Amino acid sequence: MVPRRRYRNWPSRERLSGVPREKHGNGAHLSDGFSEERSESTTADLDFRAVFDCAPDGILVVDNAGRIVEVNPCAEEQFGYSSDELVGQTVEILIPSSQRSAHEERRGQYHEGPNVRAMGVGLELSGRRKDGHEFPVEISLSPWSAGDRSFVIAMVRDVTERWQLRAFGQGALRAAEDERQRISRELHDDTAQRLATLLIGLRLASQEEHAERRAGMLDDLREGLQDTAEGVRRIARGLRPPALQDLGVVTALQAHIRNLLEDHNIRSSFDAGAIDQLLDEDAKLVLYRVVQEALSNVVRHSGATSVSVTVQVEGASIVAVVADDGCGFEDPRITRGGGLGLLGMKERAASAGGTVHVESRLSQGTKVRLSIPQTSGETVHG
Repeated sequence: MVPRRRYRNWPSRERLSGVPREKHGNGAHLSDGFSEERSESTTADLDFRAVFDCAPDGILVVDNAGRIVEVNPCAEEQFGYSSDELVGQTVEILIPSSQRSAHEERRGQYHEGPNVRAMGVGLELSGRRKDGHEFPVEISLSPWSAGDRSFVIAMVRDVTERWQLRAFGQGALRAAEDERQRISRELHDDTAQRLATLLIGLRLASQEEHAERRAGMLDDLREGLQDTAEGVRRIARGLRPPALQDLGVVTALQAHIRNLLEDHNIRSSFDAGAIDQLLDEDAKLVLYRVVQEALSNVVRHSGATSVSVTVQVEGASIVAVVADDGCGFEDPRITRGGGLGLLGMKERAASAGGTVHVESRLSQGTKVRLSIPQTSGETVHG
């Protein structure tokens, strides 16, 4: 839903005319290309202002010199500037420095033959925020005239989420292929070799005539089979932990936390309510995988000495919180859902109708909060 915005004059008559809006000569106001008489254009002005202020994409009005004469609220949010900071600046202020020369050249070419089209077809375009952060954009251009002046209206769409989803999809495919290769190597290099050795041992045992030696060989074969079976179980646990189905998500999480964090000398606490009966199997897997990924990030990136995990009922939802005392981070991508690990958690949560929220500050740790709706027949309120 597009938030309701405060209407503003769109575009301002002073900016479009290029001079202050005041009486000249015979006392007539300057025409701004919409209407000669204000009373006749009130409804049209309101309609234009509504479209301009409430548009879900950024809108920039730029004159032939490349100077910005008007921006809408969405463009202010996208680039982190106020309207007053942008008006009068060349549009290149919103372009990454590495692309400004090429953009100026393309802007000149566009003014020679203006037409309605997408900008930079076949190119990867980026915008530059006030804080220096760059983000991918799509831009559409439309020529427009007001009186004897010409302008270009640029529609700017932030496609960060689309790029993240594309990268996530590519990463997921690579991860799946890597996992298949890993399992293939383990089955070939370990399991298959063990089975081949056991078959040879079995053939030799069948040919052994001495009863005592044959019994010793069979004992060795039995031990080898047990080791091989444990290897297969280890591979299976990596695909889907048996405890999740056999003992429930709370017990599976408790075992995972203990095994993972003890190996890395990270203190942990775990507090969970009786939530197994409130989630179906898909929701349990989402809960397990999101907490698993959050803990993996703690181990790999945070430098934390302690982490707490809580899983409780809150209203009609199950809420899991993973909080660490690690280094934390300041990254504008967090508020926009950046990072493949976070995006993966968000995608998993969304598949169960839930959400993931991350809070982090430098030197103050990180908190990951997952909320998913209860999926059992009876909702329990905490």
